[in-house]
Amino acid sequence: MMGSLIRYLLASYTRSYRYFAPIAFMLISVVFLYSYRPNPIMDSYAVTAAFLFVGSAWLGLNFHNHDQGRQTMLLIVHSGKALRFYAAQYITVSLLSILFSAFAVLYPVMFGMFDKPITFYEFALGYVGHVAMSLLGISLSVFFQFGFMENQGRAAGLLFIVIIVSLAGQSIVQFDHAYWGIIPYLLPPVSVMMDLFMHADERSPAVKLLTIAYSFIYGFILLAVYLWTASRKDAASMIRKVG
Repeated sequence: MMGSLIRYLLASYTRSYRYFAPIAFMLISVVFLYSYRPNPIMDSYAVTAAFLFVGSAWLGLNFHNHDQGRQTMLLIVHSGKALRFYAAQYITVSLLSILFSAFAVLYPVMFGMFDKPITFYEFALGYVGHVAMSLLGISLSVFFQFGFMENQGRAAGLLFIVIIVSLAGQSIVQFDHAYWGIIPYLLPPVSVMMDLFMHADERSPAVKLLTIAYSFIYGFILLAVYLWTASRKDAASMIRKVG
């Protein structure tokens, strides 16, 4: 059941052609970054992970809005329960972002864009970090879809603000205030992951593991809140909103 629903959602999205802009953004950003060589490994991964976070948030919002909720009621009935439908939506767009995470990490390796040979440890850290960042972007975007905010112009603007603040979170701790150091961890930990990439050689394996685990946990908490909220929303009211 879940597999069929995911295939249907993916086919529906690709037929809409709304996928082009966010996917093009992610692909072009990676290719453009590596248009010059050589590049430092982990610093480059920090930049492409940030691009992927932005692109995944855009992709997630775009995916959840591609039919404006017109098929929601029918698909919820077909899937048996709302939770299964909303989970299938999330899984579908997550699979796309995981695929682009692989592209972002493999592209410079395949074309020799780095300043030195990459180790398996660096590759694994880069890939897992990219996946964590992409899932954070998707987990944020679901709260700004049409079913939650009717004014999509305002929703896109608010999502953009959240993205910028998340990217800039680590810079806030530069100010001399004892309590501000926790802010990057209260915000979506995008800047924390970027800092980990850029200072990977200075971080212990335990710190790296905890940072990545925290990013995944943060994203899954957002997902749990979304699924709990969305599955309890009146699907009929969502249909009435779009006429």
